[in-house]
Amino acid sequence: MEDIKNFIESFIKDEYACNKANYDFSISDEEYENMRLKLEDHFHTVNIDEYWRALEEDDVQELTIEMKDLYFQNVVRAIPRTLFQIKQYKNPKVGEGLERWLVNDELFACYTSYTENNDLPLDYATVFYVAQTNEGLKIIYKIRYESDVPEWRHSHDLKINQVKNPGNLIAVEKYQAPEETNSLADYNAE
Repeated sequence: MEDIKNFIESFIKDEYACNKANYDFSISDEEYENMRLKLEDHFHTVNIDEYWRALEEDDVQELTIEMKDLYFQNVVRAIPRTLFQIKQYKNPKVGEGLERWLVNDELFACYTSYTENNDLPLDYATVFYVAQTNEGLKIIYKIRYESDVPEWRHSHDLKINQVKNPGNLIAVEKYQAPEETNSLADYNAE
């Protein structure tokens, strides 16, 4: 499980750098693109829009100083995700789109927090499912936690590319307990 922990911590570090750089106008579009590509390399197939830069260099020139200050607040709010735990599963049930990528019957669920300081209790935000694929160790899917509901939600409706059931739980490594009540109850359940 140490390889999985190192992999997801590398992803968290690269995602944090990318999130901070997104609104940092001292970083060129080319530098940001290199960061984004490094981050996307953690995913098996990238079809996500969340790591595209909000403003390109040309757009920044048109902003007032006040607007630049507002955008800079996003740089200040960016935080690295907290890794709460990793659960190891055997024999997952995944859609046929994901099934083609897997090279064994193991799946790892990496429970993480959010990516910006929101002054709320530290809680689950995303589970990244990591597996050994035909491209190496990759994030193959993610689900989001809605603490106000509270429930897990699929990141898309395309069932052929969903983790339907992670499988049989065989191991759990815990690193830090969440603070939010529902997340903490789930964390302490196993």
